[in-house]
Amino acid sequence: MNAVLLRPLPFRDPGRLVLIYATDAARGDRYDVTSFPAFADWRELNRSFESMAAFANRSLTVAGGGRTILSPGKRVSPGFFDVVGVQPSIGRAFRADEQQPGAAHVVILSDAFWRRHLAADAAAIGTTLRIDDEPYTIVGVMPSSFHLEGADLETFYLPLSIDTNRGHGFLRIVARLRPGVSVAAAQRDMDRMAAWQAQIYPRQHSGVGTHVLALADGLARDARFGLYTMLGVVALVLLIACANVAGLLLARGTSRQRELAVRAALGASRARLVRQLMTESVLLAGGGGLLGLVVAQWTTQLLGRPLAAQARTLRLDDVHIDASVLAFTVLVSLLTGVLFGALPAFAAASTDVNDALRDGGHSSTSMRAPRLQSALVVAETALALVLLAGAGTLLKAFVTLRTTPPGFEASQVLAVDLFLPQPRFAQRPARARFVQDALARVTALPGIRSAAFVADLPLGGGTDSQGFHIPGRPDPAPGKSFTSGFNIATAGYFALMRIPLRAGREFTEHDGADAPPVLVINETAARRFWPGESPLGKQIDLPIDRTSMRLTVVGVTGDVRHVGLGTPPRAEMFVNYLQAPLPWPWLVLAVRAPGDPALITDAVTASLRDADPDVPIQRASTLEEIVSRSILEPRLYTFLLGAFAALAVLLAGVGLYGLVSYTVAQRTHELGVRVALGASRPEIIRLVLGRGVWLIGIGAALGVAAALAATRVLVALVRTVEPNDPATFALVTTVLALAAVVASYLPARRAAGIDPLVALRTE
Repeated sequence: MNAVLLRPLPFRDPGRLVLIYATDAARGDRYDVTSFPAFADWRELNRSFESMAAFANRSLTVAGGGRTILSPGKRVSPGFFDVVGVQPSIGRAFRADEQQPGAAHVVILSDAFWRRHLAADAAAIGTTLRIDDEPYTIVGVMPSSFHLEGADLETFYLPLSIDTNRGHGFLRIVARLRPGVSVAAAQRDMDRMAAWQAQIYPRQHSGVGTHVLALADGLARDARFGLYTMLGVVALVLLIACANVAGLLLARGTSRQRELAVRAALGASRARLVRQLMTESVLLAGGGGLLGLVVAQWTTQLLGRPLAAQARTLRLDDVHIDASVLAFTVLVSLLTGVLFGALPAFAAASTDVNDALRDGGHSSTSMRAPRLQSALVVAETALALVLLAGAGTLLKAFVTLRTTPPGFEASQVLAVDLFLPQPRFAQRPARARFVQDALARVTALPGIRSAAFVADLPLGGGTDSQGFHIPGRPDPAPGKSFTSGFNIATAGYFALMRIPLRAGREFTEHDGADAPPVLVINETAARRFWPGESPLGKQIDLPIDRTSMRLTVVGVTGDVRHVGLGTPPRAEMFVNYLQAPLPWPWLVLAVRAPGDPALITDAVTASLRDADPDVPIQRASTLEEIVSRSILEPRLYTFLLGAFAALAVLLAGVGLYGLVSYTVAQRTHELGVRVALGASRPEIIRLVLGRGVWLIGIGAALGVAAALAATRVLVALVRTVEPNDPATFALVTTVLALAAVVASYLPARRAAGIDPLVALRTE
């Protein structure tokens, strides 16, 4: 929470920085990109912002050190660094004229890029880098603390070119509020401008609005809900632990009533006694807080680094215990010591001196303590059941995800991500030559069964959509074409992935650039666009610039869960890569080989470099690793909530054990009399056990009512969550009941072994 949400952003006056998104009412998208002309309107006509800048993410190739790499880049408008309030630590920022067409190519590097690729050489200012096969002069290096997003550590910044196409949305906007202007006021101002744009440019801006969000909230919006949920879970565990300690302090206070009565008889005031007991409670809480910090230092390193390597959340790589975390821990420790030590302290200090000294400690206060402890155990149980129900619900959702058939066979497949540099591969013949050469080299390797290229691998994170027309059929709405997920692949891709062929055929070697363009679609596309009839032989017109390309459906494949295991299959169409009209730069080489596919990584990547050393290789992963990464968040939430729920059940069991043990100690005389009068061992066990089970039953009933509401929250964390599942609730209640029986049985068995002579003699 501190690293991602609370720690101030490393910008000047970050509270005045906001992100401005376009919204699309038709798609329900509140975080869309906008066009350069729309940005220019906002910048010139607004009344709420001191300054405004635009940026766009774009990965570009960088040549150096004898090889080409692909690095994340940002195109930024002039004044971008002035808006965020951070200037280069070395060199200068961009000038306004460097945005104009034909201006000299200049680049500003991030500190991480400068250190890794240029050895932190200050003399690099003024030298050139080859970016996308063109020379760029290095004019500056940003400070190491400057990161706008979680994935831009090693990046570079280029001037943003002017794009006059109002329909081309690709920009994100950052702005600085005028002093005294609130986010709400800025939102009203942007709503006014969106309405004006919709009136002047209805074709591009109809149904388009704006969404103004504080920069800190915008950068962490994907992680915010999950972090708050986990903080709530931690708070529940802390409440359970504190209730446990309060119960133990009540029992301890009861056993010390004679001591406290003697102190009172010798002149100690009630305030003095409360102060003594509160001091003990605060010291206990302080010791727990200190131990918690030690454990937190270890768990932070254990969880933070792996998460930062796989997540894009800003500053997740810089999670550590700083002064604010230390102060928060001290404050929480003091508060827990005071709040949960107050009740036992006042209960123990309110003992009547005469009663305590005359009755040997069995005063009215000692009679109230078990009732208070019972209430605490009921509360612990209810909270534990809420956590256990949440963990069970998430676990079931995760198992459902893990066992959902993706529509392909992931075993024994290696996937290598590539990027074809532009403009060298902008033309189809150049792309075809590389693809054919690379496939020939890879398939010649020993042990390789098959290899194929695809643009967007299922569950790999890449998706593309394309509008098209169906000859002889009207468009779904005036000015709106049919839309489907689009992908490109080479011959043999579906066989390699073991995606079943339902009808027709897949791509073959004969589907070359000179052959009639063909299309392979999935079952969902067949049902959506040609319901009740065979799609084989049907055609679509794919718009290409000002012309169109007609493709014929030759095959239908089974559905694949492309976006996520919890997302239903989308309509998807495949174009043969050798016939693809658009220059898709992203490619994934899929290779099937027997055994562990990771063992062939070096050989495959070497063959790709032999085919073209200037084509950067992003990463190589097994397809099973890609599937596993696609469910990283559900796995993380399930693990964390499961661990906290197990801890909560353990604490609730310990609390119940302490209460029952204390009750047995208090009732030793009574139980001895019962045994002397003929009570059997099973009767004594049932007597003691029944109280524990009864308390757990009350707590479980209250917990189920709370869990019915709590599990609904988890839907926002994992899509496949089914809240209020009766089977899950029954199972977790049973688990909690078993824990209660075990916790109560141990002191009950000890009570059944009481010797009546010893019990009566103690009185």
